[in-house]
Amino acid sequence: MATNATGEPLLSVEDLHTTFYTDKETIRAVDGVSLDIRAGETVGLVGESGSGKSVTARSILGLVDEPGRIESGSIRFRGEELTDGAWERNRGDLSIVFQDPINSMNPVYTVGNQIREALRIHQGLRGEAAREEAVELLEAVGIPDAPRRLGEYPHQYSGGMRQRAVIAIALACDPDLLVCDEPTTALDVTIQAQILELLEDSNGRRIWESCSSPTTWV
Repeated sequence: MATNATGEPLLSVEDLHTTFYTDKETIRAVDGVSLDIRAGETVGLVGESGSGKSVTARSILGLVDEPGRIESGSIRFRGEELTDGAWERNRGDLSIVFQDPINSMNPVYTVGNQIREALRIHQGLRGEAAREEAVELLEAVGIPDAPRRLGEYPHQYSGGMRQRAVIAIALACDPDLLVCDEPTTALDVTIQAQILELLEDSNGRRIWESCSSPTTWV
């Protein structure tokens, strides 16, 4: 599923194959995926659990761990081939929201510290400017009492609030491409709609999202 857009692709994936090798079997998790994302476009990949959506997302970001590896295919970002080792050069322009927020956050740093660190690295914000922007991001993703919540740790957030905080951190990176791996899985229907609206209106960013149900796109 995709919105209408024109122009050269920001991201172009062609015939991507990612395979996992174990002692017992070979798993072809991604088998010939191709897709393009252009300026102003939102692309959705819909499939049942285990169909390879998350591995596709990780492949695009260069985050496939052993025993998996990208076997073949092309992943080009702004015309540059990423599979040649160019992920690090483009890391600041690519961001991802994972399904499991508890594993996406550092448990020994407050949520506010993690958002401000992203703002410092990617937007050059420090001090009070970074704090104010962090509060705005938490409020934008629907976290109440945001100024106080900045000082709390991930374990003090509910599952749904952690997911919203992870989205806030991803938006703080100000990426050109935001990859979302079922970002609303842990949220109720009302918050799902709020988050999807926020992602759609996130300063013209290009969005690639995976989901298990097409109703997420309604």
